[in-house]
Amino acid sequence: MSQPTRPHQLYSRRASMALGAFALTALVGAFAAPMATAHDDADKYLFVPNRGSGDIAVIDTTRDKVIATVPVGQVPHQVAVSMATRRIVASNTADNTITIIDLDTWKPVATLALGVEPEHMQINPDGTLLAVGNIGAGTVSLVSLATARELTRVEGLIAPHNLTFSRDGGRLFVANLGADHVSVVDTALGRVVDEVTVSEPTALAAKGRGTDAEYQGIINVTPTPDGRLGFAAHGEGNTLAVIDLEAGKKIKDVTLGELPWRAYGTADGRLMIVPNNGDRTVSIIETESQTVIATLPGAADMTGVNTDNDSTTAFVISRGEDKAIVIDLTALSVVGEIALPGTPETGVITPDGKKLYVALSAANEVAVIDVATRRVVRSIDGVGQGPWGATMANARNYCH
Repeated sequence: MSQPTRPHQLYSRRASMALGAFALTALVGAFAAPMATAHDDADKYLFVPNRGSGDIAVIDTTRDKVIATVPVGQVPHQVAVSMATRRIVASNTADNTITIIDLDTWKPVATLALGVEPEHMQINPDGTLLAVGNIGAGTVSLVSLATARELTRVEGLIAPHNLTFSRDGGRLFVANLGADHVSVVDTALGRVVDEVTVSEPTALAAKGRGTDAEYQGIINVTPTPDGRLGFAAHGEGNTLAVIDLEAGKKIKDVTLGELPWRAYGTADGRLMIVPNNGDRTVSIIETESQTVIATLPGAADMTGVNTDNDSTTAFVISRGEDKAIVIDLTALSVVGEIALPGTPETGVITPDGKKLYVALSAANEVAVIDVATRRVVRSIDGVGQGPWGATMANARNYCH
């Protein structure tokens, strides 16, 4: 059976090296002049990593204009923002580094060499400690943002993907893309202290898939807003594990559609939304009862879900069909589609809930969607080559 393209499959070693070669030439390009004053209203800025040109575009969302371009390393995958330390970080997958940038000048202040292929990052609740998953090395780097240095490197992980801190920051839950369990890291000790089994091991051959197919274990542990529960989809097992994050124990399994990607929570914590790329459906899970309350039509190669601040509307991004599906979360039904002028990656809704920004990798643009009218109102050009995502301070950010 032919398998759909998965969000993580676009990132391959060959593609990374090709983009990296392009990025080398981009690093000698112009660096837009920094602003003269401190950015006290930093939550109005959108940060876009460009995997092809090796830089971060800074967009002023009040004008929807690119105001700065910050050169980083090769094939930047994600951007993280710490308001506490006034720093931005880019993970540079192809050259095994991260770039730390001053939030008030847009100037790089440090480049740190980490493990092989740093991709996904997460900042702890007080904004001072950065966790970086080195997916190719099977390690996680813990980095002090205040001193701009790596404190420790945690080993014993299997293709670490997204990372989730506990409410007090004392533990880090690591989603292992290449395995069937979540690793629990004690951040003070700097080592794995426990494992939470999410699903029984699943053989690719059992699904009639080719031997060269990529294994999709766990993409993310998505917490509820209160940090009490975590929801971890297991791609190969077609299940969603509910984890008590305080006890570090799985408490329930929920059956989903085929090849679920990851859970995305609403702002009010009422629902979790999971795109199932195997059968092109979307599962809606009620967090209180921990049950699927609706299974709706999806699309090909769904890379993410954004929900509005009222938790009444979800926008499901489909890279395979260049569109966003609109779901009414009150009626639990698909109510429309938004055609996107390029290949969409991931997006972010502004902290005020008014606009959704979606990176369009093939068009080298960022689409701006009005959340209320559910329409594309403009596209921002001059972003860079291969925009891969969108991040804002004080917003609900994610990366594929």
